[in-house]
Amino acid sequence: MKSYQVDRPVLAPVRRTLRAAGMLALAWLFTSAAQAQVSCPAKSLSWTIPWTGKTCAGASVATPSGASATVRNTLPGMTGWATLKCVGGAWAAPNSYECTAGTGTTTPPTVTPTPTPASTPPVFKAPVVDAAEVVAARLLEQATFGPTAADIARVRQIGAANWIDGQIAMPATAIADGGDSTEPVRDAWFIAMGAAPDQLRQRMVFALSQILVVSTSKNAAGRELSPWLQTLSKHAFGNYADLLREMTLNPAMGKYLGLGHSRAPSPNEDFAREVMQLFTIGLVELNLDGSPRLDANGRTIPTYDQARIGEFARALSGWGFANSYEDMSAPLVAREQYHDRRAKTLLNGVTLPAGQTAAQDFDAVMTHLATHPNVAPFLSLRLIRHFVTSNPSRAYVQRVATVFKQTNGNLAATLRAILLDAEARNAPGTDAGHLRDPLLHTLSLARALGGQVISGRNLFWDYYLMGERPAQAPSVFSFYSPMAPLPGGSGLVGPEFQLYAGSQAVRRANFVLALLDGGLSGSVRVDITPFVTAAKDPQTLMALVERTLLQGRLSASARQTIGEAVFKTSTDMKQRALTALYLTAITGDYVVQK
Repeated sequence: MKSYQVDRPVLAPVRRTLRAAGMLALAWLFTSAAQAQVSCPAKSLSWTIPWTGKTCAGASVATPSGASATVRNTLPGMTGWATLKCVGGAWAAPNSYECTAGTGTTTPPTVTPTPTPASTPPVFKAPVVDAAEVVAARLLEQATFGPTAADIARVRQIGAANWIDGQIAMPATAIADGGDSTEPVRDAWFIAMGAAPDQLRQRMVFALSQILVVSTSKNAAGRELSPWLQTLSKHAFGNYADLLREMTLNPAMGKYLGLGHSRAPSPNEDFAREVMQLFTIGLVELNLDGSPRLDANGRTIPTYDQARIGEFARALSGWGFANSYEDMSAPLVAREQYHDRRAKTLLNGVTLPAGQTAAQDFDAVMTHLATHPNVAPFLSLRLIRHFVTSNPSRAYVQRVATVFKQTNGNLAATLRAILLDAEARNAPGTDAGHLRDPLLHTLSLARALGGQVISGRNLFWDYYLMGERPAQAPSVFSFYSPMAPLPGGSGLVGPEFQLYAGSQAVRRANFVLALLDGGLSGSVRVDITPFVTAAKDPQTLMALVERTLLQGRLSASARQTIGEAVFKTSTDMKQRALTALYLTAITGDYVVQK
């Protein structure tokens, strides 16, 4: 990706801020506001009156951008004057002038100079925000699609634990049955993410949708999508073993991973592979803290091999769609004539005897997987990375996995443990948090500004270009790998950075600007009037923006750099407001959820 050299000294902190967020190529976006106040140098010029052919000449003085200068003729035998304006650091052509033969002087018309601010920007200070507001906002960043002012006030009033319990008890937002098109289902889900009151459930559905993946890349009708979302919502706070059982026989999953077409003697192995690799135990044996177990030679221990995949596929053979070809109205049903009735050997030497029915083998497989010691740390780590931080401590993973294990996989208890753990609630360290993906980033911005989420139908192409069109994961691994390393060789994990390549970062920044400037008002509507009103005073504007989006957590260097860009945007209050909001919303401080 091309990077732009920015030579103006005031922009050096911007480059450092953007580099920290992996956004060096966006540095050029900051230049226009800074250039708007560049002075025009002193200049010699001449001007000719077209209808007389008379020519005068003189010299202007250095003039700030936006101001006008008057130049008096200095040629002997001529009298005259000209006015011209400095625009963005360059002189415009004279907009009025006079030049006649003679001696003496003429009096030019009075030019009222354009008001300009003081030449030295102030030191921009953090807004006054109490600690309780920051604590509440951080919980909501982790547990919702973004804090709102009302939600922050509610958490402050009742506390984190009571808020979580209230969300768990809240009725689920309904997910309608789909028809031929996926768009109504996708759109309803998008609106629920941005506006539904059961925000914690919506975040859990979003998290589980990236573990138990179904995608419109194969399920191309709404009716082939809604059963999947309905099952995720139904079990979002329930028992994971129940979710696993129902999802295995879910017709949407039955189509996506082929279990609905799996028949002996050559059963489909896709579901058998992914139910182990992605849904339950992962690739290697784990300790309770999520670290890999090692053998006597210091090597990781695989959880399964290709032979086990074949055995699981045989054990799960013989399930088909209920009433007709790829019928989505009911769970898969057993077709005994297609079930492999021979004995099977599962993990760790566990065997299933010959002669069992499809239902008996199914029950045995589900119990076998749900009780595997890997399930607790494997899922706990996945959920911690989604809600709180990409790089949790081993102790954090073990505390959550212990709750998962002790409650037999109760997801509500596990989520409560994730969000109330000291590592989530204490002040974040330097390696804490995770990059917001496109949906979290943009919906969080809209919610912070009190926006109205109307429809996503006209936005889904933009989300596709940003790497995350809802319900259209490109593979069974969802939109990004949960184990993807953070760029730069730090040894840390940064899964969402797989959706932050150069072109995606620029597209996301453009999306943010369009959202703020009203370009997406038919889909997501925000009102920046309070910020335009505050823009008369750059200090007041910056404080309002920072408190609204970050509750005073913008770094000092970013605050000063953005404040100076706002300060140098001198004449258009809406542009000032947009500059402050836009640059804050694409900083590393905002894009990385701490």
